[in-house]
Amino acid sequence: QDWMLAGWMQLALATPVQFWLGARFYRAAWKALLARSGNMDLLVALGTSAAYGLSAYLLIFRTGHAGMTPLYFESSAVVITLVLLGKWLEARAKHQTVAALRALESLRATEAVVRRDGKDL
Repeated sequence: QDWMLAGWMQLALATPVQFWLGARFYRAAWKALLARSGNMDLLVALGTSAAYGLSAYLLIFRTGHAGMTPLYFESSAVVITLVLLGKWLEARAKHQTVAALRALESLRATEAVVRRDGKDL
C-alpha cells in the first residue's frame, strides 16, 4: 500500500476527470437514453460511473479485506482520458484528410482540350 496514493487523493484527482472531462459523455448518454438508443457515450458513462461510484462507496465505508480497500478511480479516469484522446486523434486525422483532398482538388485542370478527327476543339 505504500506505493499507492491515498484513497482520498485518488478521489480528488479522479473527480475532475470524471465530471469535468467526462461531462460530454454524460450529456450524450442522457440524449441517447431519451432517444431510447445506445451508443459508445452511454457505455463510457455507465462504465466509468460504475468504477467511480464503487470506489467512492468502498472508500467511504471502508469495506475492503484486511484493511486493503480496492479502489478503481484510476480505471474511470484512464478510460475517459483514452476515449477523449482517441476522439481527438480521429478529429485530427479527419482534418488532415480534408486538407489533403483540398490540396488535390487545387491541382485539377481548369480547362480541357477535346480532339476530334485530329482537330482541337
